Amino acid sequence: MQEITDKALIKELLEKEGSVIFFYTPFCQTCKIAERMLHIVTEAKERNSVVYTCNLNYFPWVAEVLGIQSVPALTVIGRNDENRILFAFESVVTIDKFLN
Repeated sequence: MQEITDKALIKELLEKEGSVIFFYTPFCQTCKIAERMLHIVTEAKERNSVVYTCNLNYFPWVAEVLGIQSVPALTVIGRNDENRILFAFESVVTIDKFLN
């Protein structure tokens, strides 16, 4: 997983179909658990694409653009603003199914 710290990179990813971005805030304990589960999924699969992580505190405008209402949130960018967002990180299986 790769952390996003650059405004230009996040803008580029938001326009690129298939981008996978995990949004969190640093003091959110649920986010830490969700990130561990996401890490398990990405390590178990030999994924060709990178999963990006993004501290939503640095990019609050992204929440409005994508309709993120809470964290943790896992987003897959689609074409024509048909983005998919997962808010309920119930299990590793749930995350794996969402990404496939």
